[in-house]
Amino acid sequence: MNSPTNWEFCKQDQDKILFVHICTRDLTEIAISLNKWWKTRYPEYKMRVVSKKEFEQVKKFKIGNSSNN
Repeated sequence: MNSPTNWEFCKQDQDKILFVHICTRDLTEIAISLNKWWKTRYPEYKMRVVSKKEFEQVKKFKIGNSSNN
Protein backbone atom coordinates (compact mmCIF):
# COMPACT_ATOMS: atom_id res chain seq x y z
CA MET A 1 0.00 0.00 0.00
CA ASN A 2 1.21 3.54 -0.73
CA SER A 3 2.44 5.81 2.00
CA PRO A 4 0.95 9.28 2.56
CA THR A 5 4.08 10.83 1.04
CA ASN A 6 2.56 10.22 -2.41
CA TRP A 7 0.26 13.15 -1.87
CA GLU A 8 0.18 16.45 -0.04
CA PHE A 9 -2.83 18.13 1.49
CA CYS A 10 -4.08 21.40 2.88
CA LYS A 11 -7.17 21.84 5.07
CA GLN A 12 -9.64 24.67 4.80
CA ASP A 13 -11.38 24.55 8.17
CA GLN A 14 -14.06 27.17 7.44
CA ASP A 15 -15.60 25.25 4.54
CA LYS A 16 -14.45 21.78 5.68
CA ILE A 17 -12.58 21.13 2.43
CA LEU A 18 -9.45 19.03 2.15
CA PHE A 19 -7.39 19.99 -0.92
CA VAL A 20 -5.18 17.13 -2.12
CA HIS A 21 -2.43 17.11 -4.71
CA ILE A 22 -1.31 13.66 -5.86
CA CYS A 23 2.47 13.67 -6.36
CA THR A 24 2.78 10.43 -8.33
CA ARG A 25 1.62 9.26 -11.72
CA ASP A 26 0.71 5.75 -10.50
CA LEU A 27 -2.94 6.24 -9.58
CA THR A 28 -3.90 2.56 -9.42
CA GLU A 29 -3.17 1.89 -5.74
CA ILE A 30 -3.04 5.45 -4.45
CA ALA A 31 -6.79 5.97 -4.84
CA ILE A 32 -7.52 3.23 -2.31
CA SER A 33 -4.88 4.50 0.14
CA LEU A 34 -6.00 8.10 -0.18
CA ASN A 35 -9.66 7.27 0.27
CA LYS A 36 -8.97 5.16 3.37
CA TRP A 37 -6.74 7.89 4.88
CA TRP A 38 -9.34 10.59 4.18
CA LYS A 39 -12.29 8.63 5.64
CA THR A 40 -10.25 7.74 8.74
CA ARG A 41 -8.65 11.11 9.53
CA TYR A 42 -11.06 13.69 8.07
CA PRO A 43 -14.50 12.09 7.62
CA GLU A 44 -16.31 15.42 8.10
CA TYR A 45 -14.35 17.11 5.28
CA LYS A 46 -15.05 17.06 1.55
CA MET A 47 -12.01 16.07 -0.47
CA ARG A 48 -11.00 17.91 -3.61
CA VAL A 49 -8.14 16.57 -5.75
CA VAL A 50 -6.41 19.49 -7.46
CA SER A 51 -3.48 20.17 -9.78
CA LYS A 52 -0.10 21.28 -8.43
CA LYS A 53 -0.78 24.84 -9.60
CA GLU A 54 -4.14 25.07 -7.84
CA PHE A 55 -2.70 23.41 -4.73
CA GLU A 56 0.04 26.05 -4.50
CA GLN A 57 -2.58 28.81 -4.86
CA VAL A 58 -4.65 27.30 -2.03
CA LYS A 59 -1.56 27.11 0.20
CA LYS A 60 -0.61 30.74 -0.55
CA PHE A 61 -4.15 31.91 0.15
CA LYS A 62 -4.24 29.99 3.43
CA ILE A 63 -0.84 31.32 4.54
CA GLY A 64 -1.82 34.88 3.61
CA ASN A 65 -5.07 34.67 5.58
CA SER A 66 -3.49 33.05 8.63
CA SER A 67 -0.94 35.86 8.94
CA ASN A 68 -3.76 38.42 9.03
CA ASN A 69 -5.47 36.73 12.01
